[in-house]
This record gives sequence, C-alpha cells and structure tokens, in this order.
Amino acid sequence: MTVCVTTNYLDPNSIYPVLDPRRTPGPGPYNYGYPLAWDGITVTVARTPALSSCQMTIVFSSTLTEGKEIQAWNIFNNNFSDRIGSSSLGLASSMTITRAWGPGRGCGVGADTLVLCRYFAWPRGRTALYSFPPQDFWDFWGGCTVTFNWFSDTAGSGVWGSQTPEPTYPLVSFPDRTLMRKADGSFVVVFGGTDFTPDDSIFINGIRYLDAFDPLAAVPFSQLPPTPVDGTVVREWNRPEVYVVYGGAKFWIPDPPTLFALGFDWSRVGVIPPNGTAKLGTVPIDGTLLKEQHDPKVFLVESGQLRWVTSPAAMDGRCLPWRHVRVVPDNSLTALPHGANL
Repeated sequence: MTVCVTTNYLDPNSIYPVLDPRRTPGPGPYNYGYPLAWDGITVTVARTPALSSCQMTIVFSSTLTEGKEIQAWNIFNNNFSDRIGSSSLGLASSMTITRAWGPGRGCGVGADTLVLCRYFAWPRGRTALYSFPPQDFWDFWGGCTVTFNWFSDTAGSGVWGSQTPEPTYPLVSFPDRTLMRKADGSFVVVFGGTDFTPDDSIFINGIRYLDAFDPLAAVPFSQLPPTPVDGTVVREWNRPEVYVVYGGAKFWIPDPPTLFALGFDWSRVGVIPPNGTAKLGTVPIDGTLLKEQHDPKVFLVESGQLRWVTSPAAMDGRCLPWRHVRVVPDNSLTALPHGANL
C-alpha cells in the first residue's frame, strides 16, 4: 500500500464543485454550465466504455482569442503531468489522464485534478484560475470523456469557488408533477427528471389520471432524458407495486419495512401514469454499482451484465467509488445476467 504525504495544496478560492452525473437523469451525455468568477464554460460529460474509472479523456474547445490551457495537475509533484489548450499556444486539444495515488501507481504519477489557466497580456502572462476537488473529480467523472467549452472570458459571475454553494441534487430541469403540453395538445407528466405519458383510456371510479392536474398550469414541452435520476421511487396510479430506479432500471420494493430500510418514505413515492414503468429497464446502464440489502457483494454492470467485485482491493484497483454503490431489495439481482467476477 502506498501512502503519499505532501504539503502542497490547491488554492481553496479556486476550487469549484464537481457535478455528479449519477444524480442527473438519463444515460448522458450530461451538459453542465459553469459560471466561473471571470469566465464561462460548459462541461459535457460522456460515459466512455473504453476507459476504466481510473482514466479520463479531457477535450478542450474554444473560439476565444486569448490563450487558454487545461493542466492535468499532480499535487505531490506540484506540477502538471500533461496539458492541452488553445492551438495558438501550440497545444493539443485532448489528452487521456490517469488517476494519481492508487494501487500500483506512485505518488508522482498521474493527475489528481485539473487546473484551468488563462494567458493574460504581458506582463501578467499565464495565470492559474480554476480547479476541482480531487476526490469528487475522479469519483464523479472517472471513466468519462469530459469536454470543456470555454466560451467566455469577459462575462464571469464574480463568484469564486470558495463562495460557490454545493450543488442541490437531483439535478433535474423540472420538479416532480410538472405537467407539459406537447404541440399536438397532449400532455406528459414529469417525475425524476423524465416524462411519462398518461393513458387516458384507464379510469378509476370514473376519474382519469390527468384529472388530478390543472391543464392551465401546463408548461411547453421540453425534451427530457429517457430515464429518471437515481433514487427515483415510483408506483403506477392504478397499481400498488413500488419501485426504486437505479441506472435507469426499476427494482421492486416488496413492502413498507423495506421502503423505510432503504432510506425512503411514502412522501418519496411518485404516482406516475398507468403503464409508466414500462419505459424503465430491467438491467441498469453500464457503470452502475449495486448490492442487495443484506448481501455484502457489490456488483458492477459492464456490457449489460453484473460482475461481482470480489474484494475492497478490486474496488480500489478499478477506482470504483464506494459512495456510488446503490442498495436494492434482497433477491433483486438474482435474475439479472451475470458475467465473470472481477
């Protein structure tokens, strides 16, 4: 086991939060806007099967005249291990980086985080401005292609990282029970950041599902991700079965004690239109980590199969974050396809 000790550190004023794609609806790509103190960037995060969670591909894009640079920063060395940026600086536009400080990796190898720099007019020159907390940076974006589009260096927010509040999850465009009206006059209802289409042919005691909503309060339709955010709990209007969603897949919660034991309560259960669970999958998207409530085994979904991560060393060696392990009711994983152990 390698233990790395250093007195080097990142300027707390420059550190901005990393947004968690697993708490954003859908399989991605995920698009985030960052109003930085002096600049504006958008960040697109796309899951990339060819990369392990210990790797990340960084892509730079900008049409601005002033030179920009993104450095893969190693805190132990207090220096960059690689860098990309503006073509006017003679820099490449992409790099693939490896996580620093892990099994089989020395302290000075790889990158802990990114440092975003600007090239101001002489005599100021290159100045490092923005960075991200290393643990979140790798836990949230590891295994992804992350594209930084630096679109403004004149319209910053004036808010530095130390002044930026932590993100509020889930990251959804509309709150639950938002009614949307499509161009043809039909409606959809939003839960967990995705839309469900009501079935007007089903009545209970002469009441339709849509009768509980005010059509005058409907907002114009917006295209939403195809599946809800992790941790969305739903039941169909005409059915008693309750499900929790992880990685776009539904897992049946068999009884109230299990609902409460998993950390939910009845206020979390969204009542979706009849047949609404049909849009939810049975196998989560690749990269989802799962365990059953009373079984310590952790499984990683790869190529549509569950692979048992056999030990903490295997978790750490693959840079799989323990905080991303989703707990589902007992016996939920038995019938899913299983692959080779890790």
